[in-house]
Amino acid sequence: MSFTASLLLSAACAASHLEPHGFSRVKLAVLEELLPRPMPGCISDDELVELERRLWALGQFDDVKVARAGDAISVTVREKWTLIPIVDVGSSGKTLRDSYVFGSLMESNTAGRAMECGVYGAYYERAVSAETWCDEHHQAARRATFEGALQYVGSGFVFDLDRRPDGGEPYTWERRRTGGRFGVRLPFFYGTAFRFAILPSAYHEQSRGELPPGHLDRGWFAGVGLRVTRDRYEWHDLAPRGTRLSVELTPGGFFGDRRRDRHAALAQLLTAFRLTERTGLLINMVGEAVTPGDPNHSVLLGSIPAWRGSFGMIGGVRGLPDNRNRDAAHAFGNIELRHAFAVTPRFFIQPAAFVDGGVYARMNATGDVLRPEPALSVGGGVRVVPTFLAWLVPRIDAGRLLLPEPAWFFQFAFSQYLY
Repeated sequence: MSFTASLLLSAACAASHLEPHGFSRVKLAVLEELLPRPMPGCISDDELVELERRLWALGQFDDVKVARAGDAISVTVREKWTLIPIVDVGSSGKTLRDSYVFGSLMESNTAGRAMECGVYGAYYERAVSAETWCDEHHQAARRATFEGALQYVGSGFVFDLDRRPDGGEPYTWERRRTGGRFGVRLPFFYGTAFRFAILPSAYHEQSRGELPPGHLDRGWFAGVGLRVTRDRYEWHDLAPRGTRLSVELTPGGFFGDRRRDRHAALAQLLTAFRLTERTGLLINMVGEAVTPGDPNHSVLLGSIPAWRGSFGMIGGVRGLPDNRNRDAAHAFGNIELRHAFAVTPRFFIQPAAFVDGGVYARMNATGDVLRPEPALSVGGGVRVVPTFLAWLVPRIDAGRLLLPEPAWFFQFAFSQYLY
């Protein structure tokens, strides 16, 4: 490239300062750290497109516009309300004990830094759980960012599809875990789609109830995970688009009266097609696997969207009873077609049609892995989308579970299967 051409290119991308509009609760420091380099500097057109994508991905705004204004970069946003209480009540099985209650309070713009902090308490999986967490936003490229949580997780185990070898009643017990996790997301080149995170975690585990012989009833877990993400996902309240692939590997060990391996792997591919400004087709594909042989180290495929720490909600198969499907490995997918109708400029009703399907290899009470079983459901629902509120989207779903056994289902929740 000639010297003259270099000067012309530099002049075309030169930006002396930012002109922010609409920023009130979100601090300008958040906007500045989303830039590829400090101002003044050279900001290319491609980098402006990426800046707009990152602003949307914060989830703090329901309108974002980035454009050149002479030698300035004009950034115009419309902020959301970000302190959100949520209560979910419902049933995930056939008995009252399989009902669930979930309550949380989340601030997704803590200290004006687009940092999500929250606390929840729940009765779920026949036991009580609670967690408090803080998670810096994922869009800063030039510095390390952090996430962490402290949690108490109770899980009631029931194997009502199995019988004891002696013909007695199925084994049942409650697993209790107290611990935490801490993650460091590494800096990355602005133009790359790849992100890397290191995720150490530890917890103390204790089990009470009728355990099979040889089952470890208490001990400590320690592990260090590595998460790799390729992010080309463009968030939007009504019709996102793009893809995001995340893979997390967590080697670890459980230390009781003897050591056992407790490794885990999780992968998620989220793909969205924006058919119109209000119509979207979303596809979510998830695979999980753990070291087999110990039902206390298992994954659960059920009707309620699964929460996986640093991943957040990863989905499930609607209509599938929870607690019965403790497994060593599963794979599932959700396909959902949505179209939004405007009630006001910032309030929408969004009907949706969905198909959920998967396969899982259940464990019995002694940790034996059983033959793979299919799961399939179809149905429809309605999402209420107040775009002026961050991450609050009530929805009603109804449909038919076709496999492994036919059953009608109805669900109301604030938790989402697909973002």
